[in-house]
Amino acid sequence: MSQDDRGHDRESVERRLAAIERAVSTDEPLERTDRIEELETRIDELEAAVQALRGYVGSVRAVNDDIERRADRALRTAKAVERNVAPTRPIGSNPDSKQEAEDERPRSTPIQKLRKRL
Repeated sequence: MSQDDRGHDRESVERRLAAIERAVSTDEPLERTDRIEELETRIDELEAAVQALRGYVGSVRAVNDDIERRADRALRTAKAVERNVAPTRPIGSNPDSKQEAEDERPRSTPIQKLRKRL
């Protein structure tokens, strides 16, 4: 390499170094620091919101489980009542009469009506 080539390379390196020094010495790093702090704050807020949502969903699940248990218990009780209470025909009734024949046709019990609604 000739003397001129070395001088040119040296000037190029010095220009690049000066550009780097200017970039480093400007307020840009402070702006980046502020931006990083802002992002960290937003991340903290998002994490808090996620935790709040998890708590809410957990409480909704607990309420749903409780309601399901209560509904199951009510259904079991209703089935037990249905098994133990059989419809009876009045004493001295005449099955030949039209009204009593209508009374004899199958009717929906309250439990059956409840099941249809569910």
